[in-house]
Amino acid sequence: MICSQTSVISWLIPHRAVRLAAAFLFIFPAILSAQIFEAEVTSKEVVLGSSFELTFTLKDAQGSRFKAPDLAGDYKIIGGPSEMRGMTIINGRSTTRQSWTYELEPKRTGTFTIGAASVQVNGKVLNTQPVTIKVVQARARPNVNALPGATDNLFIEGQLNMETAYPGQQVTWRIVLYTQLSIDGADIIELPDFDGFYAKEKRRFDTRVTYQTIRGKRYAVKVLHEEALFPLETGEVMIGAAKVRIGVDQGGRLGSFLIPKPVLFQTQPVSLKVKSLPEPVPQNFTGGVGQYDWSTQLDRDSLSTDDAFTLTLSIRGNGDAKRFAAPKLSLQPGLEVFDPKVKEEEEYENGEEVVHTRVLEYVVLPREPGQYSLNPELVYFDTDSNRYRTLRADSLPVVRVTAGKNYGINQSADTIPVLPPAVPPRTDIWEGLSEWVKSPLLWTLLMLPLLVYAAFALWKKRKNRKPAQTRPRSAIANAKNTREWFANVTGLLNEGNPRAFYDELFKSIQGFLASRLAITPALMTQENVRRMLAERGVPAGTIQDLLSVWQTCEQAVFAGQTQSAQMAGTLRTAESVVQVLDKSLR
Repeated sequence: MICSQTSVISWLIPHRAVRLAAAFLFIFPAILSAQIFEAEVTSKEVVLGSSFELTFTLKDAQGSRFKAPDLAGDYKIIGGPSEMRGMTIINGRSTTRQSWTYELEPKRTGTFTIGAASVQVNGKVLNTQPVTIKVVQARARPNVNALPGATDNLFIEGQLNMETAYPGQQVTWRIVLYTQLSIDGADIIELPDFDGFYAKEKRRFDTRVTYQTIRGKRYAVKVLHEEALFPLETGEVMIGAAKVRIGVDQGGRLGSFLIPKPVLFQTQPVSLKVKSLPEPVPQNFTGGVGQYDWSTQLDRDSLSTDDAFTLTLSIRGNGDAKRFAAPKLSLQPGLEVFDPKVKEEEEYENGEEVVHTRVLEYVVLPREPGQYSLNPELVYFDTDSNRYRTLRADSLPVVRVTAGKNYGINQSADTIPVLPPAVPPRTDIWEGLSEWVKSPLLWTLLMLPLLVYAAFALWKKRKNRKPAQTRPRSAIANAKNTREWFANVTGLLNEGNPRAFYDELFKSIQGFLASRLAITPALMTQENVRRMLAERGVPAGTIQDLLSVWQTCEQAVFAGQTQSAQMAGTLRTAESVVQVLDKSLR
């Protein structure tokens, strides 16, 4: 009877797929008798610190009142239970599936048994068989070949491109897929934390499919993800597991019509041994580890002492950009350099690795006329030769410096000694008497009684009056001295010419220091002034404020970086510093 009904339907509906579905409706009740409830895990052996999936699957039945075994004691439940229902048709045979999935992370090493789960089907209780798994330490896995979720024809690996490295060296970690099956997409579910590394995800890497033979089997190989890692410290550093969901195409005649089966895979943790850099470390080491190159450029090679020139360094390397420090310039006496300014900075991928570039500008001030040779150096650690290398700029021209208009402006004031007043020789009695009459001492003695009387009368008058609050005499004297030093500067404050203002302020400060420290312009550098003030007990904060004003003036006068909005504040700071120095240097 079933056959006759099938023939009628085939005649009425010619489409083959629909006929197959109609026939399936008649044979479906006969298949329901095979009810299976089983438990399975993604791996029988799990590394401590990684997770695995535990799935309870009911086939060809509709279940209720699902009850899981006790999992909280030995495992941390990361996710679940997630319930899924579905149906598959393979070679004309249909199968229904109802599953409950947990994601678990073991709490300790050892061998554990997962108990039975139960579900009720048509009033009957079905139970799964217990499942045993082994949890091992990551370092105890050299003989374990199977990866979590791996099969003979499909698995993934987490790979490093080297086994040892130095702090700051670039290392590549990647997720690699090996397959003999047809797959439809792969999604990165979870990446490791990369503790102990500065990590940067790579967007450009080789995604072409290659082929590799492993244990006599030929696999299609594809890189799914790459990460550039830079170790931060020495020792053995562990990189945890990554999770990838891969869509596996269904087999059989109808496989192309079915949705790909999602399967969760997990890489094994890998470790990297980070070695210390060789000793001794050069004093001018920049921190660059890997491969570096550079180019140098001068904006001018002929100038006066009233000007400044700029040295530009363009640096490129594949080490850790966060560890790289700007090279320190070692200059001849007579030249002074400011801290470098970062003009450009970039980090990019070239298809193989992450590269960082940095363009630095050094503003150099000549203090003395002459000819100067510049020999900047960049010291980095070459990982190919395992030694420190020094890059030098041998092609820079000689810088010729002539005396400017402001050169030696305080030279005469500093170098001419102050002699005591000469005593004129006495000629005769009348001449001496005439000089005595003109002497201020004689008139002071004559006026002394009147002054004493006037002072007594004034004291008598103010005896019962409360004295007014006045500033100390020393403070008034200091304020007067400060006003005298900055009299010309105050007049330029509101004239709208910042360069002239900072030029006059710079001259006033140098004039004050020359008078108090007895130092010539040739020796008046920031380091010398800092040292001399520190030796005389001047507070460090005052010295720093003085040098800050000094550098602001130099940048405005010599480097053209005029700060018109900071003129008033700079003047107040300079006046405050001079008042403190005037007290400390007396």
